[in-house]
Amino acid sequence: MTISPNSLPDSVDRLAASTVGLSTRRHSGSGVLWRSGVVVTSASLLWRAASVSLVRPDGEQVPAEVRGIDGATDLAAVTFDSGTLAAAERATAAAPRIGDVVFAVGRDPSGLTQASFGHVGAVAGEWRSWRGGRIDRLIRLDGGLYPGFAGAPVADASGQVIGVASNALSRHHGVVLPVATVDRVLDQLLAHGRVRQGYLGIAAQPVRATLDGAAVDGLLISSLADDGPAARAGLRVSDVIVKIGGEPAISIDALRDLLQVGAQVRVLVSRGGSGHEVSLEVAQRPSSRCG
Repeated sequence: MTISPNSLPDSVDRLAASTVGLSTRRHSGSGVLWRSGVVVTSASLLWRAASVSLVRPDGEQVPAEVRGIDGATDLAAVTFDSGTLAAAERATAAAPRIGDVVFAVGRDPSGLTQASFGHVGAVAGEWRSWRGGRIDRLIRLDGGLYPGFAGAPVADASGQVIGVASNALSRHHGVVLPVATVDRVLDQLLAHGRVRQGYLGIAAQPVRATLDGAAVDGLLISSLADDGPAARAGLRVSDVIVKIGGEPAISIDALRDLLQVGAQVRVLVSRGGSGHEVSLEVAQRPSSRCG
């Protein structure tokens, strides 16, 4: 599709009508009205903030409530009385290509609309952030983000939003968190205040092991939390987890994807080279723990 340069200002105007400014005692940034009354922004902007004020597109400053934060994907949910404001139009099936023209729209604490223009610098499939968050698609910009654009909507040249801008997940480039990731994380933030992560209470590392005479890939348990689901189910240090719920557990990322909070699962381990199976219920990861 060919986009006339003269149409870009119109695209910016449309997106600006759904873009808000956000400020805390320490930081300021932007957000986008994703659903009625629900703004999506950057988690790093709101981290440990006791309160947040929001600037509507008409410049009015109103109080807002932080509903949830997920540092792993750098996404946060904020709610307020949005009245008749319309949510941004999203490109739900977006498949950006390197070189595509994109732009971000921000709003500063005074209500001033600002825009930044650039290109998609890199694209790839699903990836993990350095904080362990699962991102459905890599969309990296060809440069960094200007101050105030953290949490801003990023749109294609027609004005459809392809995701939310983050400067917390890459040292040198702005990253766009795609629509699919925002939708998935937002549902959990609104329901639970955070993304629920499964927890076994173990520390583990990938190894090559033997199971009933056959070589297998698995995760060697190096330590156990005394009150964790794994310890209560009878698993031991030096056990090698081979499968969970019938699916191979060949990496830490694979393990995370297999752990659904509240699920009752069968865990197959290699213990001294022989198969041993236990049943356990996946717990929710305590917020104060890392393992």
